[in-house]
Amino acid sequence: MSNEYFNLWFRLDAHDAHLIWFNGEPDGVIVDANGKVACFLNDEDLLRYASSLNLSVKTEEPNLHDLDSVASWLKTENVETVDCNVFLAAWNLFDDVSRSVGGDFDADRKKTRKIYEKLFWGTNIPVVTPEGKSYTPIWSKRELKTIRKVLGEGLSLFREKVRCK
Repeated sequence: MSNEYFNLWFRLDAHDAHLIWFNGEPDGVIVDANGKVACFLNDEDLLRYASSLNLSVKTEEPNLHDLDSVASWLKTENVETVDCNVFLAAWNLFDDVSRSVGGDFDADRKKTRKIYEKLFWGTNIPVVTPEGKSYTPIWSKRELKTIRKVLGEGLSLFREKVRCK
């Protein structure tokens, strides 16, 4: 099966930008010749770059990856509220970016797997959540510390490897 390419929209430092994300085995993002993630300030530049690589990007409306919310949460001490949707999207994005640039984000999957699964189930995706049911995770201080560590490392990697033109 060939990869499908999508416009991935994110917000960081109050600026919106876009990456080319692809699904496949494994998922990832397009990296330029300098080993940085190709990043664009608007849809037109993204589509022009994709065309130069002979990539067909799906034109569906992208969902926002709100990295500002992650950054804000990381800066605030003793926060126990976890937005499963925002954090899971960021975690997955950081993983895809890391894989694409040869990084080692979330290298200790054995320690983080259960936390990742709680985030996943906490999103209450309709296709896997029984009708009329929902799951709200309860986080231990240790789990919150791990989330803070993983997302902090992911955000640092993202800032290092993603440069918008």
